[in-house]
Amino acid sequence: MESTANAWKTGVWRGWYWRFDLLTVAAVAALECVVYYASGGKYSFFFSAELGTLIAVIAVVQRAKEKRSLNGLVVAAVSYLLGFLFQYTLGYAETRTIIAHGEERAFLLQNAMTFAIALVFAWVYGWSTDWSERRRAQLASERAQKESDTRAGGDERPRVRIHRKKKRRGRGRRPKS
Repeated sequence: MESTANAWKTGVWRGWYWRFDLLTVAAVAALECVVYYASGGKYSFFFSAELGTLIAVIAVVQRAKEKRSLNGLVVAAVSYLLGFLFQYTLGYAETRTIIAHGEERAFLLQNAMTFAIALVFAWVYGWSTDWSERRRAQLASERAQKESDTRAGGDERPRVRIHRKKKRRGRGRRPKS
């Protein structure tokens, strides 16, 4: 019971950043609608759904500390499916002309391929972010280990730069004028 109450406060439940995920998807959906209506219906939901999905995945994966890939996959799926729903409802005038010309199969195939690419992007971006964070932590621990070994090695005085006068080079002394 306590963990559920804490999840409502923090917005994180067992590694799922549900509040941030929902807010990101809602913001992307609102921006898709704004772009569609601001352009007078000329900017398709298909393109704004692609762009919105990629931006949402980047935002969520960078914010999440646990289950990055899974949070990214969920956000990619929900935001893209919401864009697809907008495409069939709000942007139906464009979709209707595609269906009328008998290109519905190509339209659905294009949407399916874009959806698959969004899911692959979410997974790869989450995985590479996890990998780079692990690698960064490993290098930091190796660096700290190396520094502690050199400090424990002896009571050597730290090297100090010795400033000396610059020697004049050339033939003899400079003549006085």
